[in-house]
Amino acid sequence: MAALLVVKVHLDWTGPGHYDRDRSLPCRVCATATKMRDGRGDACHQSCAEDEIARELLGTGRTLIDDERIPTPARTLEVSS
Repeated sequence: MAALLVVKVHLDWTGPGHYDRDRSLPCRVCATATKMRDGRGDACHQSCAEDEIARELLGTGRTLIDDERIPTPARTLEVSS
């Protein structure tokens, strides 16, 4: 019998940068209107982002998540010839 792997992700979006009280935009994942914003400022429901990360951790779906804790230049991959 195959084992069941459950991944639960909970993001802390209590910071003011994760909410735009003035404007609703389509969520980048489900396209439903939201005032929530991800770490890059793109419209995204918290639950959609959590599900996206869980899928990424399980190895399914496209990688769309940036880890806000790691500055972008540190994640740049340099390929040597």
